[in-house]
Amino acid sequence: MTHSVRLIAWIWAVGLAGCSPSTTTSEASYAVFGTTVSVTVRHAQHSDPSAALAELDYLFQALHRDWHPWEPGALTRLNDGLSSGDWVEIPANIEALLARSQRLETASGGRFNAAIGRLVALWGFHTSNYPITTPPPSDPAIDALLAQQPSSLDIEWSEQHDVQHVRTDNASVGLDFSGVAKGAAAELACALLAEAGFVDALVNLGGDVMVCGPAAVPWRVAINHPQSGVLEVLAVDQRLAVFTSGQYHRYGIWDGERYAHVLDPATGRPVKHLVQATAIDPDPVLADAAATALVVAGLDSADHLGEQLGLARWRVVDATPKRQSEASHDAGN
Repeated sequence: MTHSVRLIAWIWAVGLAGCSPSTTTSEASYAVFGTTVSVTVRHAQHSDPSAALAELDYLFQALHRDWHPWEPGALTRLNDGLSSGDWVEIPANIEALLARSQRLETASGGRFNAAIGRLVALWGFHTSNYPITTPPPSDPAIDALLAQQPSSLDIEWSEQHDVQHVRTDNASVGLDFSGVAKGAAAELACALLAEAGFVDALVNLGGDVMVCGPAAVPWRVAINHPQSGVLEVLAVDQRLAVFTSGQYHRYGIWDGERYAHVLDPATGRPVKHLVQATAIDPDPVLADAAATALVVAGLDSADHLGEQLGLARWRVVDATPKRQSEASHDAGN
């Protein structure tokens, strides 16, 4: 589903190590969002999270179906409605996602933009088959879409008969929530588990990680360097999301030139500078969107953007041939 595969942060095995004799762990895996999502729950031996883990399957499958940017579903129907210029009812589980995306676009200065789905499709990134080996779009085709300045802020809201409706006059707008879908799914998963009485849990969404709540024993999360080794290992015992965006797993290649799947909304073209950005924050939706926005911002602007977004911490890596550099920033310092 997502146009960003982030196989960067891996969970180091915890199992029962350090847990009290009265606790155990349960784990379930789900094939959604174009990756494998695994959920690990620590719990008392006399309790059983199997019902909650089964309910998570229904949740993830519904989100995968309704938020998919190109397979027929609630989001594609909404985009079709928006292209008509008429008022269309917005599905309940997309309403909050759109509202949050509009705020994040403003906060990031447009570096995160959930309305560039038509540009993403133009580049061929609405696919699960990588690398892309077809020709990239022509400059006139890109510029024609870019000239219309697609933005989620072009979408208006109206409550009609107690139901939210949306519309836009901008025909270039195409919603694509790939930059926040995993974060939003992690947030909902933690809420579901907490309601069932399980707060000591970890959600691993293909390498993007969410520690749901207070942990009896810290979860160990490693952030890998895009080219070699481990950058850092985090010991996490409180609610925290660790989301990474990069430009090396999903890409296109044409005429000997490789181009990244992450588009700069300002240029309509793939970013070329920053290789990897990791956003760390208790808010998984913010961390998800910020990871992409930091890649778009680049190394020189990353710290300013991280502060602007109010991130708890971020780490960026630039590994271009002429510029081997990396930076880490903790907003608490």
